[in-house]
Amino acid sequence: MNSRFFHFGEDNRGGYHFDPRALPENVRLLGNGQLGGKARGLLFVIDHLRHGGRLTDYDPLIGFPDSFIITTDVYDEFMEENRLGESVLARCAGEISTEELQARIVAAHFPDEARARLAEFIAAEHRPLVVRSSSVMEDNPNHSFAGIYLSEFLGNTGSDADRLEALVGAVKRVYASTFGRNARAYRKRHGLPWEKEKMAILVQNMIGRHYPHSLFYPLIGGVAFSLNFYPWSDRLRPEDGVVRLVVGVGTRAVGREYARVFSPVMPGLRPEGSDTKAIIRYSQETVDVLDMQSGRLGQRKLHQLDNPLLAEVCSVVSPDGTLYEPVGGIVGEGRYVATFNRFIARDDIFPFTSLVRELLAGLEGLFELPVDIEFAVDFPLSRATGEPRFYLLQARPLGGRPEHRRVRIPQIPKERILLSCGNVLGNGKKRGINDLIFVDPRTYDYTRAGEVARRVGEIDQTLNGAPYILIGPGRWGTTNPQLGVPVQYGEIAGAEVIVEMATESFAPELSYGTHFYADMVASGVLYLPFREEEGDQFNRDLLSRLPAVASADGVLHVRAEEGFVVYADGAGKRGVIALSR
Repeated sequence: MNSRFFHFGEDNRGGYHFDPRALPENVRLLGNGQLGGKARGLLFVIDHLRHGGRLTDYDPLIGFPDSFIITTDVYDEFMEENRLGESVLARCAGEISTEELQARIVAAHFPDEARARLAEFIAAEHRPLVVRSSSVMEDNPNHSFAGIYLSEFLGNTGSDADRLEALVGAVKRVYASTFGRNARAYRKRHGLPWEKEKMAILVQNMIGRHYPHSLFYPLIGGVAFSLNFYPWSDRLRPEDGVVRLVVGVGTRAVGREYARVFSPVMPGLRPEGSDTKAIIRYSQETVDVLDMQSGRLGQRKLHQLDNPLLAEVCSVVSPDGTLYEPVGGIVGEGRYVATFNRFIARDDIFPFTSLVRELLAGLEGLFELPVDIEFAVDFPLSRATGEPRFYLLQARPLGGRPEHRRVRIPQIPKERILLSCGNVLGNGKKRGINDLIFVDPRTYDYTRAGEVARRVGEIDQTLNGAPYILIGPGRWGTTNPQLGVPVQYGEIAGAEVIVEMATESFAPELSYGTHFYADMVASGVLYLPFREEEGDQFNRDLLSRLPAVASADGVLHVRAEEGFVVYADGAGKRGVIALSR
């Protein structure tokens, strides 16, 4: 890679090391090892600015959380001191389960010197904290690892001893996630050896404020990509980028939940169009917050927050189903949805859209590659106490590149077409896929969603890396079983084609900017949304004639010996799945 980012901090052995004395004031190190991709990306941006570099006309409005980085040599010492490499090999040999391996890691002794340094840190730090993974494999721009490893949120309350134990426990759980099912499946899919994986830890103060009901959160969290691999309109170009906004902690921005999606070049052009019912349906109503009493993330409805600042980002749903902007604040038990209409359209509240548009361009120029970022926007309770501020939480090269060539769909006999649909996003063609997993939207029972998800995962495991087509209701990978099947990445790692079927209860959505989206981009997965009410066709008779490998828990696995061929014509907005000749 010619990007200057991949030479930032590089030593003569090909690793990345930094002199603690040369770091910015708000960045500290524990250890002498590597920082990992996430920490190094953020340090790269901070270093650029503090040496006189420029990103936007709004640089004074951009801030960064304080960062305490636990380098990879602490991870190495922890693994070696507790002889955990033997446990990893036992897991690879099938002698112990993933759960047993992770339990051994969490129960292991944390190195005394590192614990003492964490005790010093925690004695002086009383703000809520985020403990993030920073894997060295994230240094590779072709592998996103988005959402693969764990991040933990800590209320950081109680005695020094209690807070230290909570922090050490969080660090060990992040270490354990290095060997979780999702990480193992991701490395296997991309041919990455686990022996080369090392984990650094990025501990940051959580951006946000204390609000009523003992809750802590930023007013706005979000993610943005400088390159949009799946533009939803002919008026948008891939280089126009895409932004995803939520109220509260940004976990809902990177997960497959409802959020406001827009291009910073044309913010008024929504993927949902101008249909008010669709806008309401796809808008956020539930917020992730840090509950300071429990010390854990929790969920609240917008009207439960009692936060007057919500008037800046929410709209009111009237009894007749129309939307209007609140006047004088959010009051009472009405229904509110986070539309962000005024926030992204006007600069008098905060120049957000202009800032993020320039920031994506500036960071792409700095990294010399497309980038993705995570951020939070913190608002003061009143203008008298300060101005809103944009905090950059993460910046890294965006893994993978789109195929922009036109895919031509040939004439295929109707009897060989299993599925045809419109509104396809992205281009691509897949051949040589013999297996298909189908969860029927007509019979899907969300109260048994866990069983369905685990059954899908079992089939994925038995296929052992062989590619397959995955078809089912709503959103694959959501955390809400009422929106779709709540599989984890490791349970569908072999899927080469993903189809999300709409019904009256389930709505497919690519969820631009989520970890799901990032992994699809990096892995080259084709995405086909299916909406029967818009004329899309699904040949259930053909499906019923295909040989069934297994059928249990509402999950059907079929195999076509002649194989399937899949076309996704992004320019023509059409997709087809058919039997090969």
